[in-house]
Amino acid sequence: MTGDTHLRAELYLRGDTYGTFDAQQQVLNRVKRLEANGVFSESMVAGEWQRIRTMAEDKRSEAIRTYEEFTDWAGQNGHSLEPAFERRNRSYVGMDRVDDVVVFPVVSLAIYDGDHLEGVFPCSDNQRTYTVGDALEAFERGDEDWLAQFDSLSVDRTDPLLEPGVDATI
Repeated sequence: MTGDTHLRAELYLRGDTYGTFDAQQQVLNRVKRLEANGVFSESMVAGEWQRIRTMAEDKRSEAIRTYEEFTDWAGQNGHSLEPAFERRNRSYVGMDRVDDVVVFPVVSLAIYDGDHLEGVFPCSDNQRTYTVGDALEAFERGDEDWLAQFDSLSVDRTDPLLEPGVDATI
């Protein structure tokens, strides 16, 4: 890929997991290397992605808005965010209350070109799952056409909804 790219990588790391720190750091370092090599014009990392967020009571509506944006992109492409992202009901012992929740993956990656969402990983279609690793491998080998298999979605933003908050140590 050329050094005149305008691609922005948004990497979302779930902060409430155990035993995944090293794997998350490896992905983070790969994204930062791709930025250093000019594949991405910039990369942003949000480390405040939590495992379960109640749709109605999430204090950080940005997580849900990001999820909904990703869902719109997946729907436009005939893909699903599941099984990596899971939307389900959560009930409580001894209560009649049931909440709609989203279980976020340990690592997810969104690729933007200006105000167009080009890809969300992981995602799946009827035939396969496209992982964060698949996307990074395509960028690392310089496959400029790999991302073209997905339709972009016009979005009304050029910055992540979640605050960037993790620095890479390469």
